[in-house]
Amino acid sequence: MYVPVFVILCLLFVKFENGNCQAQQMLNKLVCIEHDECGACLSAASHCRWCADPNYNTGAPRCNDDESLVNTNCSQGFIQRPAKPVWNVVENSSLQDMRPNSAENVIQIQPQRIQLSLKPRETKKISFSFRPAKNYPLDLYYLMDLTWSMKDDKETLVSLRDDLPTLLKNLTDNFRLGFGSFAEKPLMPFISTDSRRLANPCSVEEVACEATYSYRHHLSLTNQVSDFIEHVNSSSVTANLDNAEAQLDALVQVISCGDKIGWATHSRKIVILLSDGLMHTAGDGKLGGATKKNDEQCHLDERGYYSDAATYDYPSVAQMYRLLDKYKVNVIFAVTESVKNHYDSLNQLLEDFTYVAKLESDSSNILKLVKTGYEDIVSVVDFHDDSSSGPVKVRYFTDCGVKGRPLIEGTRCTGVEYGMTLNYEAHVTLEACSDFKSSTQTIRISESQLGQDALTLEVDIQCGCECSNSVQEVVTPMCPANSHLVCGVCQCNKGWSGPQCNCEIGDENASAELLAQCREPNATRSILCSGAGDCLCGKCECDWGYSGRYCQCKSCEVSSYNELECGGVDRGVCVCGQCACEAGWVGAACDCPLSNDTCKPPSGGEVCSGNGDCVCGSCECTIAQDGSKYIGKFCETCPTCENPLCIHAEPCVSCHLNTGCTDSCTIGNVNYTVIERLSNTEDPYSSDVMCIFRQEEGSLECEYKYTYSPVQSESGIEISIRSKECYQPTSAMIMTSGLVIFGCVIAAGLIIILAVKSGQIVSDRRAYAKFLKEAQESRRNMQELNPLYISPISEFRLPDSFPRDKND
Repeated sequence: MYVPVFVILCLLFVKFENGNCQAQQMLNKLVCIEHDECGACLSAASHCRWCADPNYNTGAPRCNDDESLVNTNCSQGFIQRPAKPVWNVVENSSLQDMRPNSAENVIQIQPQRIQLSLKPRETKKISFSFRPAKNYPLDLYYLMDLTWSMKDDKETLVSLRDDLPTLLKNLTDNFRLGFGSFAEKPLMPFISTDSRRLANPCSVEEVACEATYSYRHHLSLTNQVSDFIEHVNSSSVTANLDNAEAQLDALVQVISCGDKIGWATHSRKIVILLSDGLMHTAGDGKLGGATKKNDEQCHLDERGYYSDAATYDYPSVAQMYRLLDKYKVNVIFAVTESVKNHYDSLNQLLEDFTYVAKLESDSSNILKLVKTGYEDIVSVVDFHDDSSSGPVKVRYFTDCGVKGRPLIEGTRCTGVEYGMTLNYEAHVTLEACSDFKSSTQTIRISESQLGQDALTLEVDIQCGCECSNSVQEVVTPMCPANSHLVCGVCQCNKGWSGPQCNCEIGDENASAELLAQCREPNATRSILCSGAGDCLCGKCECDWGYSGRYCQCKSCEVSSYNELECGGVDRGVCVCGQCACEAGWVGAACDCPLSNDTCKPPSGGEVCSGNGDCVCGSCECTIAQDGSKYIGKFCETCPTCENPLCIHAEPCVSCHLNTGCTDSCTIGNVNYTVIERLSNTEDPYSSDVMCIFRQEEGSLECEYKYTYSPVQSESGIEISIRSKECYQPTSAMIMTSGLVIFGCVIAAGLIIILAVKSGQIVSDRRAYAKFLKEAQESRRNMQELNPLYISPISEFRLPDSFPRDKND
């Protein structure tokens, strides 16, 4: 059945001089005839067909195009063709906010269920929307540390009996409260085993308190705030020895005991955990004899106590993540400053479901923490799916609810508010068939923190054949042992291989005949499987990146557009290392369209506005006469010339600003959509072209900067007004500028005169001071330093013994 490679190459290049068209036809045939199974044949390319006639001439390929199979006497009734594509929107209910007493009717994602089909290397785009519902039910469970150090915090919570319902009503009209407490495993060394302290662990404080327990459920979720306050008030503190408690033990029970806690199916589930201590994790429980791994199950007795705390170890962080993700529960860790770093580290591992806040020593700011924690949780939207269990992969693109913003790849959006509609686009891809059998994969796309609303994709994976029973009932030659008839040919059973299905896979004693079947005939180097695979029972198992019967073909180039080989099933197929492109596509990876439509401006005109060449669907601009280069998607403008697309869009901008017309506007045969996104900051996601529109508004002249999207979508070409700056008209500006300049000249002159005069005064003072100094120096030198100088002054003194008149 197999056609030798050298014959195929001869067919490929025969009469090549007649043109590339014949070469392309040969490539299209080659992509089919190299396959010897029905599923692989139909998955190879859209034009490949399979002859399922058991009595078909075995000298001709069973996998070929329709015309060739008919010419080789394959009956039309036995020709297997690819299944028809499937696309069916099964459920598409509109988005619906919360209505009184109808939580089950809330719809936050649209559509809800789609049936589709995928062939190998095929991608289908699915658009869906998400809008957070107003007044969505809130189930808030208070999980409180009731060890001795937290005794004052319980009293603070009781004192908030009036403020608590007011706060929650500001968040949502539909809320319920529950209450539970935790302490420590009642095991040594976590508690004292002294009989007196077992009964009353607070005996050292000479106060009576409850015996130590791991977790206790006090109140199931209810909308009666008075019941909540009553249960908090009636709860009793306990004590333990160390500064670490059983927070994770308690969380497992709160999350997994849904029927006893009272979690609603449609609600946002939040646990607020109050503590001033560290937490025990997996392994710590073995110190006290709790050696069994935590089973993540509910173990509450009739009194609400965790009954198996002494049996099961503390859960691990990985177990907590799985539980939070499975039950869609969020946790707010309200902890004191002394242990906040410890919980911050935990939050880094559970970031999708936890929030850490600083709790005052007396819990006085608990209401504020509830509000900020709730707002932080609901402001994040993140989508996950379960596609990892099958061959189909999903990529996400979103605008995060920003109107006019282009879709960027990602699943997580922050800053989401009620009323915002987030638009998503899921790219669903089947890269290759893992097994050439038709199958179905169900993918559930849901918001990571809620999970109740979801988009379900039922994907038909079209990798196999559906040969009818009439085909199988035709009288055929007997198949050899260890084989069975499949679509007209004998195929080996699982675990067997070889031409006669007599070679057991894993048998290393392969004969020379089987090894010879792994060598390419007439090849210059007779190497098993071309050195790129292993020979198993006469059949090559190729390494990654190689294909063909003898692993002689390398993989084809991957398109940068969708990261699929040869651009995907709609653009081309890989034929022994070379892409055979579908009509309308060329290039090494079939990523260049033959049409120049993508290079023509939406307002009409020449390709690339006559200022460039269309290369692979994009414009390469030329140099303008003044030496500058044309720019823009369509080479429509340059630094010294007007942008024709801006001029073409100006009437719609003027209509939107002046006459209050609708956002839609049509000029010629082009539809425009005008939106306002006034901001002085540049949008990092925008690659659109900037234009300027000026108009007078009263006594001011305003300048609007706007961008246009050069690609026309379903709603038309988008015009986005980015900024607005207003100033006085030109004449007034000239007069004002003249007065300002005149005033500046006078002020500058006065400043210069004052500066010169001040300089002269300072200079004169310095010269006079220098003169005085020199004169003093001259006199001193003349009097003291000249040896010839004789003073003209003589001095006479009377002796002291000379008699004096006493009247002198």
